Amino acid sequence: MEITEHDQHDTVAEVAAKAVAKKTATFDALIRKPKRVLEFTVTTQDEGGDPVALQMKFQAMGGKDYDKLIEAHPPTAAQKRQNASFNIDTFAPALISAVSLEPRLTVEQAEQLWVSPDWSGGEASSLYLNAQRVCNSGLDVPFNDRG
Repeated sequence: MEITEHDQHDTVAEVAAKAVAKKTATFDALIRKPKRVLEFTVTTQDEGGDPVALQMKFQAMGGKDYDKLIEAHPPTAAQKRQNASFNIDTFAPALISAVSLEPRLTVEQAEQLWVSPDWSGGEASSLYLNAQRVCNSGLDVPFNDRG
């Protein structure tokens, strides 16, 4: 199985360049902003060995909820010695479940994918990285040219 990104959200600069009309931000416009959504493709095979592209969709969770989810999955003693801030083996499936929109995955289903011998480490990690991406993207800080 190969996981590839299907539709990544544009950067702020790309959105601005495509915009037909710019509007001044208001609190009402900002508070009504929809949650970020990320669509991506999981490429696999059917029973006959032919390629199949499975579409998935993740939806961001709020920053405070994300922080609470991290707190709910403290690192093990061994992970703490490696300076981990959470237990990847419990946090990753919980995050994948929390953001899964299509298909909607339970924590148990996300755990099954996370540990499945049919998913390589990279494939399972791609699900987790897409879950992180949808929750943590959006900050576009340009660097100053101090020439």
